Amino acid sequence: MAYDAERYREALAVLKPVLEDLWLINDVRVLAGRLEYRSQHWKAAAEHLEFARSSDRADMTNMPVLIDCYRALKRYEIVEQLWSEMKEHSPHPAVMAEGRVSAAMSHADRGDVQSAIRIMTHGGEPRQVQAHHLLEWYVLGDLYDRAGDAVTAKKYFAKVAQHDSKYFDVEVRLAGLGE
Repeated sequence: MAYDAERYREALAVLKPVLEDLWLINDVRVLAGRLEYRSQHWKAAAEHLEFARSSDRADMTNMPVLIDCYRALKRYEIVEQLWSEMKEHSPHPAVMAEGRVSAAMSHADRGDVQSAIRIMTHGGEPRQVQAHHLLEWYVLGDLYDRAGDAVTAKKYFAKVAQHDSKYFDVEVRLAGLGE
């Protein structure tokens, strides 16, 4: 209930006693990792998610969160390793999109916005727009804006707004670019 209400610290407090007894259960460790991540406890989140990952290296479900933890910890070499591993496994497109965002943002964090854009740029137009496409377009809009390319940034933000005008702050972003 606390998790669903986005009260992550409260949910983590409830989980801690359970974690002491069930620390070898992957699902418990994944939940702990996700709660620690939501609480911005990057190192603890990574430790829990690494434990869970050790039992099934092919499961990419939590890889985007793990990549983002290492990005926040500025462990960019690990980000690159995990991103390569994720690309090899080619998980569901929604999971891949989240991983792509985390990997790209690690480059943007280091000031290499062009590499971030290259990571985010892939494939053609989808036949049916899904939530992960909006995320990718939004991030591309943000990256192009950071790169000083307002025209391309506006194009991506407009694509997002066309499908969901309430997506994050897309209306504000467009207004800032002259929409």
